[in-house]
Amino acid sequence: MKTILLTNKYTGAPLKLVTEEVPNGFEIRFLTQQTQEALVNEAGRADYILAGGRLKITEDVLENAERLRMIQRSGVGLDALDLDAIKKKGIPLYVNQGVNAESVAEHTLLLMLASLRRLTLIDKNTKSGIWNKQEQGVRTAELRGKTIGVIGMGNVAQTLVKLLKPFGVTVLYNNLFRMPDEFERENNMRFVAMDELLGDSDIITIHCALTDETRNLINAGSIGKMKDGAILINTARGEIIDPDAAANALRTGKLSFAGLDVHYKEPFPEDYPLKNAENVILTPHIAGVTADSFRAMMHDAFRNIECFDRGDLEAIAPFRYL
Repeated sequence: MKTILLTNKYTGAPLKLVTEEVPNGFEIRFLTQQTQEALVNEAGRADYILAGGRLKITEDVLENAERLRMIQRSGVGLDALDLDAIKKKGIPLYVNQGVNAESVAEHTLLLMLASLRRLTLIDKNTKSGIWNKQEQGVRTAELRGKTIGVIGMGNVAQTLVKLLKPFGVTVLYNNLFRMPDEFERENNMRFVAMDELLGDSDIITIHCALTDETRNLINAGSIGKMKDGAILINTARGEIIDPDAAANALRTGKLSFAGLDVHYKEPFPEDYPLKNAENVILTPHIAGVTADSFRAMMHDAFRNIECFDRGDLEAIAPFRYL
């Protein structure tokens, strides 16, 4: 029986969903410990690796993975994968591109609306007996008519701008390449330079990959170019934002609110500078995980492995990365 090694640990309801999707003829194994050392030491027992986003698939892992036939990424991010080493070894890599785009886009929209309406603060006040309707209400704002700056235009961002259409917003976006003219017209979008996006947007939402160029892209300098009172949303990768700069901007009012699903370190440490800010909503990298999206991720991942194992490469060709 062929073995699929999962680098993520699942318990409870997630584990039940995982085990329900395992194809016949395969067994799944989990690491004895959730450490990089354990992954290196135990990679040799894997015919296939189902790679999560926390532990890294490095050259050391691949050197020990003598039986490995293919790597399947459970999600879409590539920053935990040594792509050069994988390519050098000639190991096929498949990615579930777009599988959780709807879930992440909905969570992004949720963070926008909750930030505009200062939802967490008002919830706290209401539970404390503060019923100051007008005073609290006039500190909130509607999404309609706002200018949304979108950094990156992958599957999540493309799904998001479609969700934003009914709100009558203007979308400014910056990306490595322009979208087709028709897509721009349909979604009231305009391709702009980064400085224009930062300076003209009421809400800035991050959807680019983490690379050497985007690490700390949102720092004290770039925040200084934003509108006073702008809102910052991040459902991409935490290291794109300098947390100290963001915390300072929230403290001074340069940023009026932020909604962050991803963080510089995960789980974040006790001294995380954003942890105690009242005008920020923090969620635990959960935007892409719903019962619906998680089942789809596992189903598609195991299906790819099953198809690869029987040589049906045409069935998985759209998902191949390397």
